[in-house]
Amino acid sequence: MSQVIIYTNPTGNVSVCTPSNESDINQVLINDCPVGAIIVDSSTLPSGADAQFFNSWELNGSSISVNFTKAQSQQTSVLNKLVYDESGHRAVKTLSGVSNVISDSDWKILVATSQSSISSATTTDQLVAAIVPVQAAIEANSAI
Repeated sequence: MSQVIIYTNPTGNVSVCTPSNESDINQVLINDCPVGAIIVDSSTLPSGADAQFFNSWELNGSSISVNFTKAQSQQTSVLNKLVYDESGHRAVKTLSGVSNVISDSDWKILVATSQSSISSATTTDQLVAAIVPVQAAIEANSAI
């Protein structure tokens, strides 16, 4: 199994340093990483849905966990960007006389449902699933 170096960086996020195979990980730790950085097995890093919330990781001793409040905020930002970008696309289609796949009222309900799902989520899998319907609707609307 491979090893990586982890530490909390000055912005408060977790940094993961993966030295090349040509470099000795202990030398990289000493020469290139801040005091407090530690070597861990890469298998201990969050995986699955947790890995998608890298900006929400927190280092606690020698383990990394996901700050769920940060993850919810991160996913809300992703949803907001999707909705903002799609709003422009929907407006152009409407002005061009082309129908959107989903009506504006159904779009608003879909977005509100995703927002509610993010707010009520209790796992990162639920956070990921919360925006899937919006992504699918955007994809369907782009196809025409």
